[in-house]
Amino acid sequence: MLNNWIVIGVIAGLTAGLLQAGGSSGNAVGLMMIYLASFPLFVAGLGWGAITAALGALVMVVGYLIGFGWKAAFFVALSAGIAPVVLSHLALQNRPASVAPSDEGEVSDTDIAWYPEGRLVVWTAIASAVLSVFVILALGPDVDTFRASVGEVLQPLFDEMAKQPNAPPSDQIEQIRSFVVMVLPAALSIVWCISTMVNMYLAGSVLRKTGAGLRPWAPFSQLAFPRWAIWVLSAAAVATFLPGTLGAFAWVFTSALMLAYAILGLAVMHALLDNHPMRGFLLGLFYLSLLFLSAIAIVPLIMLGMFDQSFNIRKRNKPPD
Repeated sequence: MLNNWIVIGVIAGLTAGLLQAGGSSGNAVGLMMIYLASFPLFVAGLGWGAITAALGALVMVVGYLIGFGWKAAFFVALSAGIAPVVLSHLALQNRPASVAPSDEGEVSDTDIAWYPEGRLVVWTAIASAVLSVFVILALGPDVDTFRASVGEVLQPLFDEMAKQPNAPPSDQIEQIRSFVVMVLPAALSIVWCISTMVNMYLAGSVLRKTGAGLRPWAPFSQLAFPRWAIWVLSAAAVATFLPGTLGAFAWVFTSALMLAYAILGLAVMHALLDNHPMRGFLLGLFYLSLLFLSAIAIVPLIMLGMFDQSFNIRKRNKPPD
């Protein structure tokens, strides 16, 4: 009974819908539930196939359509429904291992080579940016209107800040509000990208430990990106100089792809510290710096990821067999 993909899909969709609805409380626990909403769909997709994830997403969306209306259903489809279906479909793509391997670190299982994890990370970043653009247009129809709408929603929060003891001057509060509204579109894609990748990783880990996964996963230190990823990032970075909405959308794509390269940089660090006697301590220290000094520590990670893709420093520093 538990191996019936229809049952799995329905359970995953109901669970995802409950997690998404549980976030309506607005507190920290509620936000965590929203961020985990795609997790059961990833479990269904990576364990029973993308069709199972699609069924679960349909159940979730239909439930929201009945209970909360088409707008809520539309946003829940964007935020938690589409990514597990698409990424599960990609993750389960494979080819004969006898075909000449690429340099993207794909894992092989007997005679099958599976879709590279690095491509999944890049597509997750691109999909997060696309979904963020859709949300902005839905609330827009342009980024200025979106920012104005968000500014109105956040205004009570900053009004409350101004009433607190030792509150900053009103002009500083307005500067903070303007900064938050300005960076929100890019921040939206980053948060989306992180939550999607975390849910996909957690689902893969659970399925691997239970033996229900449909594919193996390569070690994190082997993560590698396709060569075209750097050109997409470069094009998006150049496009940030465009005026108005186009430039703002380019920032959305640039931010998500820079996050992807920061993850690649982490993989490079894991590889370079392999077999180092203080590996655990050094990695833990760096992860702490990411937690408390993320705006500073993430920059060298991005550069490290780009540098490795250009010069393959992991291979150059690998000791001879």
